Amino acid sequence: MLPKRRKPEKETRTPTPLDEQARALAETEAKLRAEMERHRRLIEDAPKIREEQKRVRREQLIKKRSSSEGRRNSRVALHDPRHGFELNAAIPARQKSLRAERQRGRFLFFILLCTFALVVYWAYFILTHQ
Repeated sequence: MLPKRRKPEKETRTPTPLDEQARALAETEAKLRAEMERHRRLIEDAPKIREEQKRVRREQLIKKRSSSEGRRNSRVALHDPRHGFELNAAIPARQKSLRAERQRGRFLFFILLCTFALVVYWAYFILTHQ
């Protein structure tokens, strides 16, 4: 029997233009696949991002509208119910409502005093003229 011939070792060949073109196409395909994946993730995350932006914008608007810049009883300012009705803790509580209640109380006291005086006068007149 004849000895088997060895296959010649592959010689390192220089890349041909077709090989270069195939490599370039493979790189382009890989880049396009990565970009498609990135765009797919962006499309999936878009509603979440939009909701987060809406929430941030809403919070900024509430914060902007709720500050009164030191003006008291401002109709423009929104009051945050979590922090009570006073926007600034250094400002004392509003006295307007208390003053109105005091005036109402004084008026009621005056009316009751006059009614009591009329009842006493009527009782005196009835008891003395019998």
